[in-house]
Amino acid sequence: MPIDPTSPATSTPTPVPTPAATSSAPAEAPTPSEPGTPEPTAASSDGPAANIPVPEKPALADENTVEGLEAFTEYWFELLNYAYITNDWEPFEAVTDPGCDTCVAIRSSVEEVYEQGQWIAGAEIQMLRFASDFEINTSGSINSFVENQQAEILYFDSDGTQLGSDPEQSDPSLDVVIAVWDDDSWFLLDFGRPEGT
Repeated sequence: MPIDPTSPATSTPTPVPTPAATSSAPAEAPTPSEPGTPEPTAASSDGPAANIPVPEKPALADENTVEGLEAFTEYWFELLNYAYITNDWEPFEAVTDPGCDTCVAIRSSVEEVYEQGQWIAGAEIQMLRFASDFEINTSGSINSFVENQQAEILYFDSDGTQLGSDPEQSDPSLDVVIAVWDDDSWFLLDFGRPEGT
């Protein structure tokens, strides 16, 4: 389940406020405040992660620039981290092509854990470096290279017993990310080891 894709990525796409007017009307009574949002709880032996907010896309990630592509790529990793610990794949899939084989393999492995009543803790992937020539290839997409590292993945059984772990990557991984600018937003097509590695 650690991100260690073995198949090379391909480049084939499958996308100043005004002052309020003075009024003689009596002031309205303040409305009761909304109940507070439940505090996020990290996954642990006590139970799976709970009340984890979906990562918010930064405005920069919707710009058709190399900086925008970098911001989108970092946001994409945040959605993947979120899916690892919540098993909620909808936000991730909204910006990921279903033809991304590495993505499908990761999702399948994670879902299998949760389907057995188990859960995952840790697993956070950190993007350490991003590089892109920002040149559109013959398929209309753009290749970028990312150096990333994944934290230790812990697996817990339904009673909170730790079943095992995948160790933290000892060395950062270099992967290629293929994305396309479509309909005024970025969309990830593929992710994996560069061809020939």
